[in-house]
Order: sequence, then structure tokens, then C-alpha cells
Amino acid sequence: MSMTIDDINHKLAGVAAIDFYFARAFCEQVQLDEEGQRCWFSILLALSWMQRQGHTCLSLELIADTTLFHDEETTTGITFPPLTRLIQLTRQALTQYREPVALIYEKGRLYSRRYWQFEDTIAEAIADRQQPVLLTDDEYAACENVWPRLFDVSQSTEPDWQQIAVASALVQRFSVINGGPGTGKTYTVTRLLLALQALSGGELRIQLAAPTGKAAQRLTESVSQSLTQLESELDKSLLNAIPRDASTLHRLLGLARFGVRARRDQLSQLDVDVLIVDEASMVDVALMARLMRALPQKARVYLIGDADQLPAVESGNVLESMIGELPEEPAVTSSMRAHLARLCPHLPLLPLAASTQKDAWVHSLHKSQRFGGKLAEVAAAIQRSNAAQALSLITPIESAPEALGKDDVLLSSLPENPQSLKALAKASFAGLFACNTAQQALDALRDCRWLTPLRQGPFGVENLNRVIEQALAESYAVLPGGQYAGRPVMVVENQYAQRLFNGDVGVLWPDDSGQLKAWFEDADGGVRSLSLSRLPRVETVFAMTVHKSQGSEFSQVIMVIPQSETAQSQALNNRALLYTGLTRAKKGVLLLSSREVLTGVIARKQHRVSGLSYRLRQILAEKDAF
Repeated sequence: MSMTIDDINHKLAGVAAIDFYFARAFCEQVQLDEEGQRCWFSILLALSWMQRQGHTCLSLELIADTTLFHDEETTTGITFPPLTRLIQLTRQALTQYREPVALIYEKGRLYSRRYWQFEDTIAEAIADRQQPVLLTDDEYAACENVWPRLFDVSQSTEPDWQQIAVASALVQRFSVINGGPGTGKTYTVTRLLLALQALSGGELRIQLAAPTGKAAQRLTESVSQSLTQLESELDKSLLNAIPRDASTLHRLLGLARFGVRARRDQLSQLDVDVLIVDEASMVDVALMARLMRALPQKARVYLIGDADQLPAVESGNVLESMIGELPEEPAVTSSMRAHLARLCPHLPLLPLAASTQKDAWVHSLHKSQRFGGKLAEVAAAIQRSNAAQALSLITPIESAPEALGKDDVLLSSLPENPQSLKALAKASFAGLFACNTAQQALDALRDCRWLTPLRQGPFGVENLNRVIEQALAESYAVLPGGQYAGRPVMVVENQYAQRLFNGDVGVLWPDDSGQLKAWFEDADGGVRSLSLSRLPRVETVFAMTVHKSQGSEFSQVIMVIPQSETAQSQALNNRALLYTGLTRAKKGVLLLSSREVLTGVIARKQHRVSGLSYRLRQILAEKDAF
């Protein structure tokens, strides 16, 4: 192995020092000929790099006969041999490691052991929950009694996917409820919980959870609202059997902010019968594995999310791996068909699956209750990777400020200098500074939000917030970089004592005595204030990253999509990012970009290499064999 840290720094693009030290540490443990040693070092380098990009493993097929780690300025890179040589060399090298081997090879994929174990844990937990739950006649009677108060039971010629999802999940101990914005995921989950409690006599211990504090708070509010709407329909005892408060997964497991050990694990499991995890697309593979270890085997698990949104910031894309390719029209086994016919005789029968198939654990909600028109059409075209159709639906305009307030998807060119966006900035947030109360200011923050894929650079969050503040300072009492009435702030660390969580958004506004305070919405729909001295770490949030916007809703979204200058920024600018940003809007979207950039973004699918779906199929096949 002749490569040094200087080679990493000067000859290879995108590789970090940690990749070098990882590869060197594992390469020194094997003895190969010079060519083999050099190639094995390169494979390990690629593995470390892939893990840093969010992949859980390295696909040897993906790197075979390719040159990696080069760009226009760096032309050397590393050229990998054919696939047969990579497999032969990997198997040869792994035989020389002492037990337990820290690297694992499986079906063309090379893992660090910890990531293989994470995927194996998740796959085992799902497979263990595949045996159907058989309902008794008494349980059916309890469900049939409550069903007309949960759903519309008038005769229909069209499937009601919310009813089908709930009815199916009642006889499954693991399932995923997948759907885009406004498809009624929380509506569906609330009714699932009520049906479960109805058939169990209200005895189930239910836990609501989400990956972030912001998502947990939204889940709390959504479930509470859904239950309130049913107060006139259902017995109070049944409504009270459903918890209103959701926890973050980290708090539920007892995970410290920077720790890896959890207070809840396979030796000290959670005392729950049913677990609901909202915003499951944001859960990384390590957190999902720790969650599965902490659950008793009898516990039901329901994951809620939108697989087309951005995956977790950390490694893995668990929800996408679980879902895979969904059929246009789901088919069911004869036993599931009979179950659905008993609970939902007013709905049409679903097609029968082949005799070798099992019932799917993924239930997709298709019809949006709040999201339609041009926005929905463009979002659907992006999902299908149909750039031509998406662009035909997007209206080009010359003057960006003209887009504000319009129920449309509009496109305006992105100027070379962010300072040219000052007129748009003033128009975007003028309503905020016309408010008279903190409540009005918080409401105004939902009118418009700027989104970008980047944190750094001319069109990154930090600079865009500076530009917006500078523009507003020309007309309002805004102190760029300081504290002022009307400054929108986003909490960036959890502070449980103040009931503030990472991602919560508030506004600085004077109280009745004129003292500047931070104001946040309360769970009961009111507002509460906090002195600035007690405020946790916050950031200005006229503009925010698309990642941070997940789960939020704004009347208008202004989305900045610059030309990708590096391989890393190009990877960020992908179909899922555009879809996620677009679907934050309830009425209109202004895209600051170009047709050429958008075409590339829509064509670019963010794929994270994983063996989870293979591992799950393998375990299920092994269980079927016995």
C-alpha cells in the first residue's frame, strides 16, 4: 500500500482523512500481493466514503470498472477492477481477519459490522411480526360496533384507502402507512388506535413517537385535534384510552444527545403494546435498530411517513427499503379479503393475490384532502421523474415578487448575486412587520418561507438570511444579526424544561410592557412567551434548509435551487428534495432556478445503497422453510 495522506489530500476528490485512516487500519491487518493490497485499500476507502454519504454498505457492482474520486481539477482518482476481481479479493482479505470480523461481505455488498447488525436487527424484528393476528367473533363485534362512527359506511364503488389501511393493520403486528401531504395519515392512525382499543377493551398501552421534537409536537397536536372532532361520536372512555402526548425517539429510548448507549434496549425493554412512529422517513438505520431492540416481541409497530420525501440525515433510508416498488393496485390473500369484506362490506373487493404471495405490510393513501390543483399535478410528475410534464405545468414569470399570493407553481430565474433578491425579500415578509401582536406575527410566519438545499454558499441558508435581513432593514426596525421585533427564530437544540424542541419556530416580539421576548405557539392553540435569557440556541429562519422544513406547512414557498457546483451539492439537488420542498406549500410555490437545472434535479434520484430489503426477504424465506 503506497498511498499516503498526502495522496488523499491532493490526488483524490471528496475523500476525507477519516477515510484514509479507516482504510489503513483495516488494510494493515491483511497480507496480499502489492496489487491486491492497493486494491483492497481502495475498496476500504470507498466503503468509508460511502458510509459518510449515508449508505449503509458498499456495492461492489456499483464501483466495478469505474473511476471514483476525481473531478475536473483532479484527474487521477482510483480506477477499480472488474466485479469478479473485487469479489475474489474481498473474500480473500476477509479470511485473514481475526474473529469477530469487523467487516462483513454479503451478496456483493461490503459492510462495517455495526451497519450489517443494524439492518439484521430491523429485518428480524419485522419478520417476527409477520404472523397474522386472528380476531375473535367478540373482537369483530367490538370493531363493527365502532366502525360507523369512525368512517363513512355508505356503499361505494371506489376503495377507501384509509379504511382499508386501518382494517388491514388490525390483523398485522407490523405495517407502514405511506402517503403524501394531506392524504390523512394522522386521521388514519387515530382511527387505527381507536379500533385497536375498541377490540381490546381499552387495555392497550400505546406510545406515540417521532424522530424530532418538532415532529413529536405536531403528532401530539394532530392526534388531539382528530380526537376532539370525534368527541360527539364516541364514548369518553374510548377517547381517553388514546394518548395525546408524543415523545421523541431519543427521549423514549433514553439516548443522550451525543451518546450511543440507550437506557432502553433488549435488556430493559419498553412497556408498550402498540408503537406509532410518525415521520418515519427521517429515522436512520441506527436509530431504527435501537428502537426495534427495545420493543417486546408482542408489541405492534406502525410506521407513518412519506417515502418520497428526503431520507434521514444520518445513514440509511429505512422507509424506502421497507416499501420497495409498490404495485398500481394492491392485491390481497383470500383471508385478508374475507377480513376486509367483514369490516368493510360497503367497499369493493380488492383483487386476489397469487397463491405464493403474502399480504403487503405497506398501505398507501392516495387521495389528498388538502393538497390539489397545480401543486399536486407538479408533485405527481416529479414523483414519476417526468421532467417534461412537470415543466409544462410550471409557469415562467419575469418578476419574482409578482408570484407572491398566487395559487400556482411559478419559475423565475435565479440571479447571479443574491443581493438582487432584496425586492422579493421585502415583499415576502412585509406582512410580518405589519402585525400588531405576537399571535399575528406567528400566523404571518406561516404565510411564506424561503427554502434552499444548502447551508453554506451564496444561496445557502446563512447568506440568504443575511440578505433578507439587510433588505428588511431598509424599511423596518431590523437589526441584521441581532435581536429585533419580528425576527423569526428556529430552535436548534431540545430543551425539555421549556418545552422547546429542535425545529420549533417562534418569533421575537415585545410584550405588553414593551420588553422583547420569544413567542411560541402552545399545544392548546394559544401562545406563550419566554425571556431571551432563557432561550436555547436558535437561528434566524426567514430561510431554512429543505431538510429542516419536513413536516411544516406554509401558504407560499419560495424555493431556491442553484446550479450544482460540486458533486456533493449535486447529490443534494435531487428529486426527493424538490418534492419535499414543493409539498411544504398549501397554495403557491415560486422556484428560483432554471428549466435546465430543474430537469437535472427531477432526473436525479437519491439512492442509498442498502441490503435491508434483501436481508428481510432472506429471513422471511428462512422462516417459511420451517
